[in-house]
Amino acid sequence: MKTYRVSLNGKQYGMLEKMLCSSRAGQLAGNQHINGYELFSDMLNDICSPATDGWSKFEIILKESIKELDLLRVMTKVVYPENEDYFVEQIGKRFRCEKDFEFQIDLKY
Repeated sequence: MKTYRVSLNGKQYGMLEKMLCSSRAGQLAGNQHINGYELFSDMLNDICSPATDGWSKFEIILKESIKELDLLRVMTKVVYPENEDYFVEQIGKRFRCEKDFEFQIDLKY
């Protein structure tokens, strides 16, 4: 399994922590490696959650989630440097991730 390393500033790190389920947020806080499929699945679920509640359209989600989408692109670019929108393009579709990888996330002070 390949390990990707990414450094995030405080705002990005805090936003990512809020986007992850509690067990993965705990892994993040413990500076542990996080399964890439689960990490991006959590991020997409967080971005899409209003749409799955039935009160919002994906077009509105895309307008209201600019910071989250930017973070998703930053992290995607580490895994898919040729296409930073690889995971963004999956919003509203069934999530797929062809690579087997994990993330090590560092906080930039």
